[in-house]
Amino acid sequence: MTLPSSTDQQEVRVNDREQLIYLLTEAAEIEHGLMCTYLYAGWSLKQATSEGVTPAQLDAIDRWRKEIRSVAMEEMAHLASVNNLLMSIGSPPHFRRQNFPVPAGYHPASLVVRLAPLTRATLDHFVYLERPEGMEMAQAQGFESAPYERRPHRTRLTPTAEDFDTVGHLYRGIGQGFDTLAERLGESALFVGHPDAQLGPDIMDLPGLVTVTDLKSALQAVDVIIEQGEGGRQDNEESHYARFVAMAAEYDAFLRDDPGFTPHRPVIADPLMFAPLGDAPGVQVEALDSARVLDLANATYGLMLRLLASGTGTTRGVSARRAEIDGAVGLMHVLNALSVLLTTLPAGSDATPHAGMNFHLPRSSLALPQAGAGAALLAERAHEIALALDVLATSVPGLDTKLAEQLRAVAAAHT
Repeated sequence: MTLPSSTDQQEVRVNDREQLIYLLTEAAEIEHGLMCTYLYAGWSLKQATSEGVTPAQLDAIDRWRKEIRSVAMEEMAHLASVNNLLMSIGSPPHFRRQNFPVPAGYHPASLVVRLAPLTRATLDHFVYLERPEGMEMAQAQGFESAPYERRPHRTRLTPTAEDFDTVGHLYRGIGQGFDTLAERLGESALFVGHPDAQLGPDIMDLPGLVTVTDLKSALQAVDVIIEQGEGGRQDNEESHYARFVAMAAEYDAFLRDDPGFTPHRPVIADPLMFAPLGDAPGVQVEALDSARVLDLANATYGLMLRLLASGTGTTRGVSARRAEIDGAVGLMHVLNALSVLLTTLPAGSDATPHAGMNFHLPRSSLALPQAGAGAALLAERAHEIALALDVLATSVPGLDTKLAEQLRAVAAAHT
């Protein structure tokens, strides 16, 4: 296993299975959150020279969009691998997370998770998030956070938050936790989860997805996440860190030639479905049609997650699980179209700024463990969203009614 060396911070502690599950659950939320932030930035990018960019600039923007989408898909693979790690030690998978913007204290002070268009500062923020462990770097302008500590003063039976400087630091602690517990409990006692409950290539084909059955495969899954993210080797040009650094260098080159270069649409940061309370950050999407499209996008996202959750963590047959996962993948295309459309619509009463997707999650549970009832609920929800899309398409230019066909396909597969 190729893990980065330790920083001068205290070690991430794993004293028992419950603490390891806690850390893996936070890792799942981080991977989920980063995937959303990258998607949001990618959706914000301009798509035509009529938006004030040259053909050469548009070529670069198109490449960046593909690059960001690729990184987001790898974050999805990381989320799936973390869930496999959770399920390998007997825990259910975890697809929930805090709504955006994530409040201070929920993650370490060094990990600010927000939705923002792809400005130059946003790229610096992405580089900072994916930086290798031990690399000194200041947080990007506009993404700073007040310092605080989450580390408890003593070891507790109750699982508690740990402080870590980078995502790689967290995964190094998780890897060491697997090592420690495998030695203390024995591998057969640690890896008690049923392998058939995990996501593998027969269910979902994702780059770098690892099925976990023992210590070797657990450490392999951790290693792949580190390599794809910050890059465990100095020469890893395919890591997220290296790819964002290269994108930032190209961005700077365009700015030198054209100081007014703006690759992103005038999209708001931290969009909200509802008005923020008090001094809480965020901007409500208030324009009527925009708010309806946002509502439609969030409902689609919720159904997509419910399909993912229902197709994970169960030993039901491969065909039934594959139908749910395939349905979720199909809805990703619907979500992409709705989210890009939002970046062309006003957020409020003025023409600018534009709206954006905010990945709002309701309080309700995601997974539907009752097979018969679960399928009926999935079909019902897909049908409801399809009907709402049909109605909204009559008043919102650019909303493709063909998107409803994907929702009806989900409903038909679960009827």
